[in-house]
Parts: sequence; C-alpha cells; structure tokens
Amino acid sequence: MNSEARIQRRVWFRQDVGLTASVRQRNDLLVHTFVTDHPALILLRRGRKTIKINGKKISLLPGDAVAIAPSTTCDVQNETERGEFESSWIVCANPILSKVEKAFPDHQKLKHIAALKNLGDEFVQSFERVMHTIVLPDRIPDVVAEHRMQELLAWLAYTGVIFGVETASDLQRKVRLMIGAAPENMWTSRDLAQSLAMSEATFRRRLAAQGQSFNDILIDVRMTAALTLLQVTDRPIADIASQVGYESASRFSVRFKKRFGFSPIAVRGAPSQLETLS
Repeated sequence: MNSEARIQRRVWFRQDVGLTASVRQRNDLLVHTFVTDHPALILLRRGRKTIKINGKKISLLPGDAVAIAPSTTCDVQNETERGEFESSWIVCANPILSKVEKAFPDHQKLKHIAALKNLGDEFVQSFERVMHTIVLPDRIPDVVAEHRMQELLAWLAYTGVIFGVETASDLQRKVRLMIGAAPENMWTSRDLAQSLAMSEATFRRRLAAQGQSFNDILIDVRMTAALTLLQVTDRPIADIASQVGYESASRFSVRFKKRFGFSPIAVRGAPSQLETLS
C-alpha cells in the first residue's frame, strides 16, 4: 500500500467490491473462540499467525495467507517479530462472490479454513491490487475493481476451493450479522425478535437450542468489533467503546478483558500476560 493509504488507519469500504484493513500489534496476543462473521482473506506481512481449529494447527509466516469462511470458530494467536505484527485482510462483496461461484461450479465451497502458502509474488501483488481498489476508488473504475477482486478469488479457486455466497442460514448467524451492522445500537431481544417476525419467547428458545443466548451474542459481537477497531485504527479507546455501545470506557475495558483475557490497551503495546496454544 502507498503512504497515503497507510497514514489513515481505518476499515476501508467500497460498495459492491468489499472491505479491507491492516492489523498492527506490538504484543503477542491469543484470542480464544474467535468467530468470523464474513468470508475473509488474510495476508500475513510480519510476525507469525497460528490458528487452531478442530484440534489442528495452521501456522503462517510472512507472505502466507489464509481464507476463512463465515461462522468459523477458532483460536487465533498473533506473534510479533521484533515487537511488530502486521497483517491485512479483505472481505469480498456478495455480488462478486456470486459470479465467482458460477464461474467455478465444480469447486468445493470452503467450510472453515484454507491455508494459502507458496503462491509467490504474483498472489501478493493481486492482493495488493485489491486493497488499492478499495482504498482508492476514485482512481480505479468499477469494471477494473470487479476484475481485480475476481482475480484474487481465482487464486483461492486455484487451490481447489471457493467462498460460497453469504447466507444467514441459522438464527445465531442472523443475529450476529444484525448486531454487527450497528453494534452501537441499544439492542434488545424483543426488538430483534420483532425484526425476525417471531415472539421474544420463541427467539430466546431457538437461540438456547443452539447453545446461545442473546446477551452472549451481543457481548461477543461488540467485543469482536472493538478488537478489530483497536487493531486497525488509532482511534482513542473511549471512542471505540462508544462505537460498540458503551458510554463508559472503564466499563467497556472490564468487559473487553473478561472476554479476551487482556486489556484494550494491550492490543496497542502495553504489557500483557500472554498464553500459548497447547
């Protein structure tokens, strides 16, 4: 990415193309039971990333990438190299996912995670071009933007899998997506139940059947959104707390540490007590 894009640390969005951002950390951090809500491609730039899922480990070094399907639950550890960790991620918009799915009808849809290793500089350059496409929309026409994203997804198809089009197939996922679209809202189970055309009692019962509760999902989605903002922006912690629905930064910090085991400030370089994957 060029210097103009790097100065502004934020989540970048381009309509009908996708999202992108770059993660930076100065501490080794381990996140347990991380849930992905959107299909994502992650490129490791510095440090080491270890993902543990279903008893298996995936270890990534700079230049490696990983594709993660939505609704994947895993443990993720980011380890620094000389005090720095950096990665970038891209989420593709559904219209392009749909076209790629039709272009590769015989390919298996990714269920959880696929490591993308030894794809070389051409893959990395393709990834960079998509980031430029999203960050600098005025310089790149829509037809080129779509072509670049399809090219990147073709690299995933080259490994034998593709992302399926995003669908909210179960209640838990629907609730996560609704809250994630506006985590600052004062969500209630009654409001969500009404939006989903069911009674509050039915809503709570169906979540319980999936081993979830409304409050657990609300907290997890908000804290995951906060973790992302801490990693990809330089915004003050108080602002991030407000953006995920907390008027009190101190109350937010307590909730964040309870969820992840480290404080918000630890993400940006303050000392933290760390765990390792066993």
